[in-house]
Amino acid sequence: MLRVLLTLCMLCTCATGQDGRSIFQYLEDQGFSTLVELIRGAGLSQEFEDLDAIKTVFAPTNEAFKAVPDSVMVQLQTNVTLLKQVLLGHVVMDDTVLGVFIRDGLTKTSAAGTTLSFNKYNQIKTVNGAQISGDVLLANGVVQSINKVLLPIGDTISTIVAEGDAQFQDLFGFLILARLFGTLSLPGPYTVFAPTDAAFEKIDVSPLITNRTALADVLKDHVLSGTLWSAGLTDGMTLETLSGKQLTVHLASGAQVDNSNVIQTDIGATNGVIHVIDTVLTP
Repeated sequence: MLRVLLTLCMLCTCATGQDGRSIFQYLEDQGFSTLVELIRGAGLSQEFEDLDAIKTVFAPTNEAFKAVPDSVMVQLQTNVTLLKQVLLGHVVMDDTVLGVFIRDGLTKTSAAGTTLSFNKYNQIKTVNGAQISGDVLLANGVVQSINKVLLPIGDTISTIVAEGDAQFQDLFGFLILARLFGTLSLPGPYTVFAPTDAAFEKIDVSPLITNRTALADVLKDHVLSGTLWSAGLTDGMTLETLSGKQLTVHLASGAQVDNSNVIQTDIGATNGVIHVIDTVLTP
């Protein structure tokens, strides 16, 4: 207990005295140039400078912003209201979220009112799928560097499958037929390895269409309980699906699950995450 109390005291001391810079000054000095430019463009510089308001900022690197589609960046740069919403979605007010205290399943509410969901995979920690590194203690809070921009997440897995992408038309229909569509609307959370329409074209689906129980079993082979972002995947790890099937992850030549290639990762949903695969995981 004494060791815990001493650690907490050291953390508190560091947070107030180790670095006298404000969060905004730190971001400027450490080369978070894209984030700094957007903060200025949104008129939020003072909020990040304010020494009277303790906060935690999850700061995307310049490389993280480069990964955002150009169309989205144009929206952010031309719509100040949206830009403010996205930037404040990276901030937790009146709280210092230190990495040492992040546990799997922790949630926080951002300054934009959005939910920040934390996961821990051994020593790797994520927030809404973005990998966290940092714990830089400053005069007005904490900066945690992240490798992805936290864009708003507003839909469930089932809604994303139904409306978000034309490549999931077959999956959408099969989920309805197997009476599993509603399940993926529930809080979960779930991780779904979602086969594309092209993946279903590789197999004979006739036996599944005429046997709903078999179809449901195959679809459950693609769903895990819990949220497994790509940051948590390790080579050789085994995953248990809702049907009890064991899947094996391979990372030697790109991400694979059993014999299927993962062609897109980390489509975030309010109740979990979707990874897109190119082959149906059959028994």
